[in-house]
Amino acid sequence: MAAYEELAYDGSPQMGVHSAVCWNAASTWGAQAAQVVISVVLARLLLPQDYGILAMATVVIGFLNLFRTMGFSAVVIQRPHLNDELLSTLFYVNFVVACGLALLAAGAAPVCTWIYGDPRVAPIMAAMGTTFVFTASAVVPSALLIRQMSFRRLAIANITGVLVSGSASISLALAGYGVWALVVGSIAGTVTETALYHALCPWHPKLLFRWSEVRSVFGFGANVTGFNFFNYFARNTDSAIIGAFLGANPLGLYSLAYGIMLRPLDAVTNVLGKVLFPAFSRMQHDDARLKAAYLRACGAIAFVTFPMMLGLVAVAHPFVEVVLGEKWLPAVPLIMILAPLGAIRSVGETAGQMLLARGRADWYFRWGAASSVAYVCCFFAGLPWGVIGVAVSYLITSSALMVFGVWIASKFVAELTLRNIGAELWPYVVQSVIMAALAAACRATMEQLQIGTGVVLIASVAIGIVAYFTIAFMARPIALRDFLAMLPSRWVARRFRNPLVSRPEEPDVAANPSELP
Repeated sequence: MAAYEELAYDGSPQMGVHSAVCWNAASTWGAQAAQVVISVVLARLLLPQDYGILAMATVVIGFLNLFRTMGFSAVVIQRPHLNDELLSTLFYVNFVVACGLALLAAGAAPVCTWIYGDPRVAPIMAAMGTTFVFTASAVVPSALLIRQMSFRRLAIANITGVLVSGSASISLALAGYGVWALVVGSIAGTVTETALYHALCPWHPKLLFRWSEVRSVFGFGANVTGFNFFNYFARNTDSAIIGAFLGANPLGLYSLAYGIMLRPLDAVTNVLGKVLFPAFSRMQHDDARLKAAYLRACGAIAFVTFPMMLGLVAVAHPFVEVVLGEKWLPAVPLIMILAPLGAIRSVGETAGQMLLARGRADWYFRWGAASSVAYVCCFFAGLPWGVIGVAVSYLITSSALMVFGVWIASKFVAELTLRNIGAELWPYVVQSVIMAALAAACRATMEQLQIGTGVVLIASVAIGIVAYFTIAFMARPIALRDFLAMLPSRWVARRFRNPLVSRPEEPDVAANPSELP
């Protein structure tokens, strides 16, 4: 191995899993909070047409972005051993591909101008295409930071990029630059984040390039890119079908419900998923540890997402009425259907992390392609019953695909079975159902007494939270102990440490958060 042999998965120093989750959560949620504030300010300074023009340009940019990393980020994270020849080769290949994507964006700009009938789209597309060059140069450094689980450094780069982007956009919006405030702000944030990745990562590209290194990882990267391609269309086909066949109003209701389900779900799964892939990759050759880690990860996700999603079902009506207004009440049935879908997806997505960690990108691609076809078919199957039919069909199909996907992933880990996974998830299902039932009963009782909707919402949510954590503290599941261990107060983690909860094959991570089974 060359200079980067220390990144082999053989006991190299790493941030503890709990610390990694905490830093990743701080980065994700901090960036989201900053983006919300920035978006509110910009919404008051800019016109709707400014956002509309940007959206026209980002349709093509978003599609081209699927090919930006060529799957090489996953290669860097998953490979047991790395060397400078491989890393430098991937760096230069990514850079060349990014330059090609930038040229494609510029070349497609006149076509998009003709389609939309607005000459302002072309220069915006060309300008946004330059971001491919910057982000491509950060693929290897950012992947190395993820591999090392250096999420504190990643948090610094991510949040700083968001703040720089927001500051630039707001300043230019105040100066009257309109849509260019959004474009320049985005570019400024990307350049800043890229520069920080290079500054915070100890590796820098060398003058090394070998086609043999490209050939050795091309299949893995191509399969990851293929999965992203199919997943992109699967995630957007439902909206296209509803808009084309049912009209704008049903699509608006569906989009709102889907967004309400997706935002809190992404806030959890994006935090854990980014940590799980490098964590699983580190133990890819140890089936016993990988099995224990996978089961524990599923439990941790279920502990958070199951009550969140089922609780949303219980309070959907008062939530919509209070937060969004009465005009959105027709979206309540959709929210009640799609919320359980969020719980299912949160666990199902761990199968992909497992397949990639075991180096089975070929099955990852096959799974993505088959799932995409199934989703498109299910959307059309539900159309005769309107937007509700599409949502129900989506829920049923996702449930079946989740079970099948997890079963496929389990086949690559010795002694991991659906029975193991079901036994891990079942307690959280029971706890969440009891919590949701109590919250729904509280809501129904208060509505019968004709108490104000705002009070009903607050009381129902409070009852649900108290009920869930009361049951959790009585049952003392592993996920509760992991959750408490990640809190800032180490006293809390030690206070609720219970050896009876530990399984024989698992070290006590509350006592030593740097370990993961």
